[in-house]
Amino acid sequence: MPSPKNILAWLLLLCVQSCSPEPDSTPIPPARDILLISIDTLRADALSAYGYPQLTTPNLDALAADGVRFDDVMTQAANTATSHASLFTGVYPWTHRVSNVAKGGEGYHMLYNEFETLAESFRDQGYATASFTDGGPFLSGWKLLQGFDKRHDKFEGAPMKVKRLLAHLDQTKDETRPRFLFLHTYEVHEPYLPPVEYVERFNTNPGYDGVVRQAELAARKQAEANGGLSIRGRVLTLGAKEFTAEDTRYLWDLYVAGVAYTDDCLGQLFDGLKARGKFDDMLVIVTSDHGEEFGEHGKYGHYQLRHETLSVPLIMHLPKDAEQRFAGTVVEERISQIDVHATLMEVLDRASPYSAGVSLWQGLGTGHFEERTSFAEVTEGFNFEGLPGYTFSSRSAFRGDRSVILRQEPEGKFHHIFGPEVLAPGEKGADPLYSEGESPEGEQLIRGDVQHQADLHERVEEVVLHLQDAVETRKQILVDPDKVRSTSLDDETRSELEALGYLDSEAPE
Repeated sequence: MPSPKNILAWLLLLCVQSCSPEPDSTPIPPARDILLISIDTLRADALSAYGYPQLTTPNLDALAADGVRFDDVMTQAANTATSHASLFTGVYPWTHRVSNVAKGGEGYHMLYNEFETLAESFRDQGYATASFTDGGPFLSGWKLLQGFDKRHDKFEGAPMKVKRLLAHLDQTKDETRPRFLFLHTYEVHEPYLPPVEYVERFNTNPGYDGVVRQAELAARKQAEANGGLSIRGRVLTLGAKEFTAEDTRYLWDLYVAGVAYTDDCLGQLFDGLKARGKFDDMLVIVTSDHGEEFGEHGKYGHYQLRHETLSVPLIMHLPKDAEQRFAGTVVEERISQIDVHATLMEVLDRASPYSAGVSLWQGLGTGHFEERTSFAEVTEGFNFEGLPGYTFSSRSAFRGDRSVILRQEPEGKFHHIFGPEVLAPGEKGADPLYSEGESPEGEQLIRGDVQHQADLHERVEEVVLHLQDAVETRKQILVDPDKVRSTSLDDETRSELEALGYLDSEAPE
């Protein structure tokens, strides 16, 4: 049951909300149990709750209709390990520096023990903690699951993750402690092979028989030969340089079909929670670590720090005793996914000593969310001198209708500023408003409208200051802030990452 300390915290929050239009309203009560769900690689505009014209996500739509949907959420990295490390710790990537496997190599950087994770915070406050993930960077080498007493991190798909979570509740039905649960799945990740009946339902071009269709058929045959298990994740996008509009359209249809299949799996989870009497008193948060790009900026997958790869859903189901005025709330202001950490910490009546996020409860209570810049970073290769070969550095900042991207790669250093870039799948993006660059030989490269120069410089300075703050935060947390702990892959980890396409030496074009 909620502790007197937590009840007092919510009463204090009521006092803060007393200036709202409903001064006699009651505060959001603490939840008995908390379930955090991460659907890997899910971009927001694939959900019907976020405006997709086909009904892809009826279960998540219903969750949003009775709860809170955040319309504009930017994540802090475009890969699994880095983004989840920020979600779990409440610090930016340049502070924790956790990375996926660098392209072309097999080294990665893990989470230091000095960083306190959400699971550790909840466990220390008396919660029973359990995680059910699809492996990959959640395997033990990355140290992301610190604090979970029960862990299952095998790559096996959404249906099995749901079954395992519900079975865990049945096996521990005598547990008297509140629970903090985490569920993660790669179901919508490459290679985009949902059940055939879902593909048929969402195929917008039934007569299509091009290269993506042929690659899909070959991939399904290979998966069947392997007992339905893993194949190389990028097999459907290997020829992406030559994709036609029809090829991209079919690839997107496969992705959308996977989203619908995953939503059905979540519907089974929610039904199972209701049947066990768990759902009504539970706080459920559904989000993703990053989105996916379908040729909008010349790439397929999730490598670039663009709107398509950073815009993710965030839906909250509140316990049944929560204020009814929050049911169906849509928050239009932009927030950062790192805010989820601060929000969950407030449930514990605790403030993270190094949280960069802002709790969403106050904004929900007052109806006002302050405009902030959303930062994202790539951590692969940050400690490589000279950035050899495939290695690159990339930072971005989104504020209002402008974004800035700083890139350092073998071809040189570049700073770009972009205008609005919310694109439909496969729609080609516009050129930067203005760019400044420097070749490896020191040649200055400038293009675009110079009237945007001051705006670019201001935003680049903001990114630089952000990185400096992130480094200072790292120094306050770590005993040896200059040390970078890296490791290499064992056979099990290598096999799972190959299935997800993480070990390809080159990103598909």
